[in-house]
Amino acid sequence: MDTNDYYALLVPVFFLLMGIEAWAAKRQGKRAYVLPDTLSNLSCGMGSVLLGIFTGGFLLALYDGFQRTFGVVRWEEGSPVPWVLAFVGVDFCYYWFHRGSHAVGALWAIHVVHHQSEEMNISVALRQPWTSDISALLFFWPLPLLGVPMEAFFLAVGCLSLYEAMMHTRLIRRTGVWGWVFNTPSYHRLHHGKDPEYVDRNFGSTLIVWDRLFGTFVRETHEPTYGTPRALASWNPLWAQFQPFVELVRRTRRATSWRDAAKMWLKPPGWRAPGEVEVPESPARPPKDVPGWLAAYGVLQFLLLAVIGSALQWLGGGVGLVGAAVIVALVLWGTGTMGALFEGKPWAVRLELLRLGLSSVLTLLATARYEAAWLVPTAACFIVSGAALAVFSSKAAPRIARPPRA
Repeated sequence: MDTNDYYALLVPVFFLLMGIEAWAAKRQGKRAYVLPDTLSNLSCGMGSVLLGIFTGGFLLALYDGFQRTFGVVRWEEGSPVPWVLAFVGVDFCYYWFHRGSHAVGALWAIHVVHHQSEEMNISVALRQPWTSDISALLFFWPLPLLGVPMEAFFLAVGCLSLYEAMMHTRLIRRTGVWGWVFNTPSYHRLHHGKDPEYVDRNFGSTLIVWDRLFGTFVRETHEPTYGTPRALASWNPLWAQFQPFVELVRRTRRATSWRDAAKMWLKPPGWRAPGEVEVPESPARPPKDVPGWLAAYGVLQFLLLAVIGSALQWLGGGVGLVGAAVIVALVLWGTGTMGALFEGKPWAVRLELLRLGLSSVLTLLATARYEAAWLVPTAACFIVSGAALAVFSSKAAPRIARPPRA
């Protein structure tokens, strides 16, 4: 459901956990984070939060209206029962939502975004699909029906989301007695593996008892191979969101019958129509290491985009719906071009310079219209960034050229 407000509030907590994880991994002689992958994960999360600006109010009103109109149970004011029911019920419904997202092709095309990373760290928890709140409506409707108030529901969603985020790490190996009832990093880590023995296992969020009860539980026997059977092979968070549907539509167009076309959307993601030829996966992968100047540029741009997104999230009521849409579009544009720069796409520099120029102009116009002098430094950041990118990219052109395909 609509977790965007909770993710926005918990951003500092996530960054603190990421810092602790990176420090602990370094002490163990391990590399916890790959910069292009990390920024792609965080950009997916930021996009989910920003798009929630347009969907969050609708989902809140929908839940509250459904609960008031169709709720079959009315709890006494002050009763703890709906709060307990909220936490247990959200976890139970999430199990079936998660399991269903692995069992239906159309739902998998949404959920697969969360599985695309070939790393395992806390940033992967923020790699969220942008439309999963809509698909979740199919599974969480029993809670308002049972009289769980909106406040209790969304508090449970926020708390359970934070707990689940901490499951995305390779550093914690043991489960102990805690693992008899609750999910652990070991249990959830294997869920992100593409090894046959780990596929479609351990769907639980906070409690692992649902997997034990419904036959989807398995223990970790070896370090998983992370990612999806068909790799995304891209650092672009925009392509990450759309590629699964592009592939599904292409398969649908090649189908020889309407029945097979429908099955591609409704059957499990591994289903293939009779005679369907699967397009072979390209072995090429974008480089994990990028030039130092590009790494610095990417981090600084992401931080600038995050500040703009946060300002819109908290203070953006005055810009109107169209203004908010323009700002969100520019922020997502920036995350996409950063991924393309990391991949060495030949058009990425030109597109990024265009974004920076357009952002500078719009920021200066907003400064004059709203008499907001505090926007001037933002415009200056865009201008300086464009100049720096033009200089460094021209000097390092051979190093950021498109990598050869195998």
